[in-house]
Amino acid sequence: MRRTDGWGLAVDIGGAFVKAAYWDGHGEVGTLPVLPATVHRDLDGRLLTGPEAVRLARTAPDRAEAMPARALAGQDGLLLGGEPAAPAELVTALLTRVVRDAGPGSGRARPDALTLIVPSGWGGTERAMLARAAVAAGLPEPAWLPAPVAVAAGWAARRRTAEGARVAVCDAGATGLRCALVDLDRFAYEAGDEVACGGADLDEALFRLVEGRARTAGPEGWERLLNAEGPEGLRARAQLREDVTGAREALAATTGVPFVVPGLGTELLLRRAEFEEAADEPLTWAGDALVELLATGVPPEAVLLAGGAARTPRLVELLARAAGGRLPDLLPDPVNAAVLGAVRARDAPPAPAAEGGEAPYAFPEDEDLFR
Repeated sequence: MRRTDGWGLAVDIGGAFVKAAYWDGHGEVGTLPVLPATVHRDLDGRLLTGPEAVRLARTAPDRAEAMPARALAGQDGLLLGGEPAAPAELVTALLTRVVRDAGPGSGRARPDALTLIVPSGWGGTERAMLARAAVAAGLPEPAWLPAPVAVAAGWAARRRTAEGARVAVCDAGATGLRCALVDLDRFAYEAGDEVACGGADLDEALFRLVEGRARTAGPEGWERLLNAEGPEGLRARAQLREDVTGAREALAATTGVPFVVPGLGTELLLRRAEFEEAADEPLTWAGDALVELLATGVPPEAVLLAGGAARTPRLVELLARAAGGRLPDLLPDPVNAAVLGAVRARDAPPAPAAEGGEAPYAFPEDEDLFR
């Protein structure tokens, strides 16, 4: 992203959340609050984003889309409230919200430069649709930065690396985990296949655990929760899903969390060990993915762990085992690692094709990248 006297944004529209960081042309960088990716069409036909969209989606899920970027990549048609909606239209709404949130702090509404973080598997078709959404949101023509390159850039900017060094980037986002090898000289990359070990996959494993415990503790209450009709039932089930995500995140920091199922009348104690057992399959896939990626080359200088599910202790353990005992480097802000890396990039040319290839990015050395 070429420096100017104005200000710029780096935006990563992930599966479930939108991350953004800014630079102000004077060396200052920062992040914006993480934004839910949910878009809701209200009764007047307006597209709402952010916490408002999440709140309304609890009782009107048919009027909301939780993962517009996945729909954009799949070129899927959507129905919101029974009316067709183009995925690019929803992405435009998200980008408009990002600019609205960022503008007051910069003293203006429109950034002078934009970098969009894209999954390593995205090609020209997906990027073209995303570019149209950015233009529709009043943003400048974007520069592109593949997610593993952005994460590696942020890491490399804080240290000197040997010539020819490579790093492995494991990005555990909401919708899956993808590992990639990044050449720190050319910032070319080789990406493996995405595996189902993202936040949503781990949430599903914990939900199954909660379901089994709830059916034992109060089978009638669980059935009432599953079958309750109307707004009250929808709200209770949405709250249950949100609580499962919160419990999974809490289990990264402690070995047991209390959990209340709506209408059950009793409190469950969820333990990290039983969650790890329930999530053994997706977690094992993550380790296998890194083993496969590293099988044919020189060991990387580091294994970088980023993404919303990056703090899962068992995931860290299995990736360390896959890397021959080397503990992954969990970045200081794993959720925002890609956008923070992007705002420190200088004079970035167009990104390579999805398969990797040449990418002569130039990044500054910065000992205070994550201030």
